[in-house]
Parts: sequence; structure tokens; C-alpha cells
Amino acid sequence: MMMLSLVDVVVAVVVSYGLWFVVPALWRYYTFCQLVKPFKSKRKSHWLLGHLIHLNFKESILTSVAKLMENNPKKMMIEWMSFIPQLHAIHPDTAAIILKSSEPKPKGRGQPYSLLTPFLGDGLVTSNGPKWERNRKLITPAFHFDTLRSYVSIFNETADILLAKFAKQMSESPESIDVMDSLDLATLDVMLRCSLSYDGDIQKREDHPYVEAVREVFRLTVERLRKPWHLFSWKLFTMSANGKQYVKYVDYMYRFTDELIVKRKKEFADDPSLLQKKQKLDFLDILLTARDDSGIGLTDKEIKDEVNTLIFGGHDTTKAAMGWAIYNYGKYPEEQERVYQEICDVTGDRKNIEWEDIGKLQRMSMFLKETLRLYPSGPATTRSLTKPLELDGVTLPAGTSVRVNFLCIHLRPDVFPDPLEFRPDRFLPENTENRHPYAFLPFSAGPRNCIGHNFAMNEEKVILARLLKRFRIVLDEDHKVLPVPLIMLQSKTGIKVRFEDR
Repeated sequence: MMMLSLVDVVVAVVVSYGLWFVVPALWRYYTFCQLVKPFKSKRKSHWLLGHLIHLNFKESILTSVAKLMENNPKKMMIEWMSFIPQLHAIHPDTAAIILKSSEPKPKGRGQPYSLLTPFLGDGLVTSNGPKWERNRKLITPAFHFDTLRSYVSIFNETADILLAKFAKQMSESPESIDVMDSLDLATLDVMLRCSLSYDGDIQKREDHPYVEAVREVFRLTVERLRKPWHLFSWKLFTMSANGKQYVKYVDYMYRFTDELIVKRKKEFADDPSLLQKKQKLDFLDILLTARDDSGIGLTDKEIKDEVNTLIFGGHDTTKAAMGWAIYNYGKYPEEQERVYQEICDVTGDRKNIEWEDIGKLQRMSMFLKETLRLYPSGPATTRSLTKPLELDGVTLPAGTSVRVNFLCIHLRPDVFPDPLEFRPDRFLPENTENRHPYAFLPFSAGPRNCIGHNFAMNEEKVILARLLKRFRIVLDEDHKVLPVPLIMLQSKTGIKVRFEDR
């Protein structure tokens, strides 16, 4: 019998591999492409790049999405990131089906949440299943109204420093100033003080190593998004210069929180009655003492992941929201004046905003909601189907990732007429009573809605009310603002305004 050559063996192995693995994978891919044909996007795609050709950041994402939603009756849409299909729910009906479910967030290679796990760990934003359910229940008391009430003084103290900084900047130069860096420090200061009782003069020390670490992790994550080979391969990313810097900064962030957690645990061990003596609890106090029905608390790793999630997720989203609110105050001076008058009516001669004031700032609340409709800090969320699910007449197979596109829903003219127009009156009670409950999703919805949405809204109301009572905001008309989706929905060019003393 003739012996098989090495070449014959190699060919046989390659052919067998193709028959057993490649061909079935290609067939599944082809079948899926045929299945989702009804969801074809209105936008043209490139044969190789797909719809990536539209992500040039030369046009406002609001303008781009509004064009996409105009005269668009579809409830689902598919766009292509090169050859990778990205399925979007773009209507409240389909969003509700997905967000009401308990389907997990995808964290596999190249999936959106794989970008977050290296620095957020397995906290509430990224965890799934029983772990998420248990930890959500344990962490919920940290956002009880009685706990939130105690943070108002921190919001006011943060505003004192921020307003003094803006006043100093305007006295030194008559030109407009970019508010985003100062807002970044202010919201990070709030989160560090509320989560860890850490007061490190964050707003006054831009050279603080934790500030540098947080900013660089965010920047390097955005850079990673721009290189598909880094997005799909953690190993390749960590071998790159950017990846090595990223790991260095993440390691510092972990050491920073670790040291504070260890210190607090020692304080509790040295004085078991310390918790009862404290007049104000922070998030860490609640995380350390939380117990489930079996009397088991969070592990050290879980506490660290939740603290990092609270700090990183809580400060960036709020910074973006306040930046867009300041932009809209400057762009719509009549609306600014209406909110200012409400603040004066509620607070009188008082400088600080008190807990009881927050619920009375109804015009402020409407203004912020309309800002978040147009500029949701997190413009989308994604779920991975564990079982077949019918959406808009098509049964999608298990394993499909579906993106709930908040921005597309917010800019649908059949949900919000004239969607690019800024109208806070959309949120008057009489205008919201018949609106679909999943039409407005700045904090997502369903069982996995943002646990910190009340905290964030309170922080924004206090700081922005203090700002408006002190200054009139004037928009720099010569500065072009370009909204782009870079993890958060933010201005590529910053937001520049002038502050005039009232």
C-alpha cells in the first residue's frame, strides 16, 4: 500500500476542518443574513467596510440618525460593521421586548461590554444572571432616598469649587472657556467623596494620579475601538504601546480603591460600633455591610468591582449630561431664563440647594429630560439572546446580539414630532401620559435600568441650579459643537461658553 505523503495528510486535515467547522459556520452566517433582510438599513453600505463609512465624525450623530429615522416605519434595523452584522431595535415596541427580558449583556470577543470588563470587572454594568440579581439587591439600599439625601451637601460643596473656578477663568480671559475638563473633575470629585469619602482636592489638583488614570483609561479605550484587531484581541492590544499604558493605569486604579477598602475594613474591625456612630454613610459603608438572605456579604473582589463601576460609570455619564445641559442653556436663552426664574422662586435668597428644593425644580427637570432625549449619555445597550425571540415578525436565533438604540428611538418623528427641535414641554404631564413607557430611555429601562439615575439627576439639578443662579450662560457661536458617539455621547470639539455674573 502506498504511504500517504505529508502534503496529503495536511490537505486531508484542512479539508476535514473546512467540512466540519468552516462550511457550517458559513451556512449559519448566510442563513442569518437572509433572515434579517427585512431589517435592511436605509443607509448605503460599502462592500468591505459596510456602514463603517458613515462613522467619519464629520457630521453630527444627531443629524445622521434623524435622517435615518425620517419616514422610517421599521422597528428593527441591521447595519454592518464590515462583515459583522449589528442588529438594532429602533422602536419602543421592540425595545420593550428586549429590555423587559432577563437576557444577558454580551461580553465575548469584540462585543461592546468586553471593552468595559478590564477596568469595571464584573460589576452591575457588566455582570449577568444570578450574580447580577443578588448584587443588585444588595446594592439597592445605597440609592435609597434617605441615603441620597445626605449627598446634597457634597453636591453643594462641589459646586462651590466649580463656580469659583469658572469665575476665576472668566476674570483672567474674556474669551469663552471649554467647560468639559472642569465638569470632569467636579463629577469625579463627587463620585470619590460619595462612594469612598475620599477628599483629595480632585478639582484643585489636575495632576492627581487618579485623575490621570481615569482620563487615560477612557482615552485608550476609545483608541482601542478604532483598531478592530485590538478590539477583537485582548492579547494583541496589551502587546501594543497603548495596551501597556492601559494596563498600567488600570492597575493603579485598582490599587487606589484596594487601599481605601482595606483601610475602611480595618476601621470597622477596630471599632465595631463605627457604623452606628457615622452620621453619613457612603457607598463603601453600605457595600461592606450588605448581607443577602443567607447572611453572606460581597467578596473583596465584588466590592472593588462595584466601587470602580460606580466611580467610572457615575462620573463620565453625569459629566456628559451636564455638559450638554450647559450647551442647551446657552443655545436657548429663553429656556435658560425660565429655569433661572424657577430656581429663584424655589430658593429665594439661599445660595445652597437643599433636599426639599430638588423635587420642586419641575422646569429644570423637564429641561434635563429634553437634553437627555437629544443627548443620552449612553446612546445604546446590548443583549445576547439565550433563546429564540420574535422581533418585528422575524424569529431571531439564540446567540444573536441585539442592540437597543436609544438615540434612534429618541429621534423617531412618530414618537417625538420634529425630533431635532429642543422642546422641554414634551415632558409636561399632559404630554407624557399617553407616551409609550419605552420611548424615553436615557437610563435604559426594565429590570436592568440604571440603578443610579436618581443620584445622577439630583447631582445635575443641584450643580446646574447653583450655576444658573450665579451666572448667565452665553454660548460661543463661533465654536462648532460636534456630537459623536465615543463610548459616551459627547462633543468631539468640547463645549465653549461664557459666564456672565447675574
